[in-house]
Amino acid sequence: MDVAREMRDQRETAEEMFRRDDLRAQLRDKLVRTAHMSGDNVTEAEIELAIEQFFESVHSYQDPQPGLKSFLAHCWVRRGRLTLAAAALTTVLGGLWFMFS
Repeated sequence: MDVAREMRDQRETAEEMFRRDDLRAQLRDKLVRTAHMSGDNVTEAEIELAIEQFFESVHSYQDPQPGLKSFLAHCWVRRGRLTLAAAALTTVLGGLWFMFS
């Protein structure tokens, strides 16, 4: 079973490499067509460099910019805890108001 699993993994790796080569060729053709349509004089080296930069940054992670959207996203992720905290605070304040009024 280990041999079969290893062969399958190698086959999947080879297929992925072939797909990447096909993707590279399609991307190169698309960039060349776009450059010709816009009238830009682009060399093959520049296109290859652009493709390399694309593949280097395609699966990279960058932290989101701090702001309201990021804050709201964090609140949404922690909505259960925030709801419990709001309920506890409301209960405490309601009890204090009831006791002292």
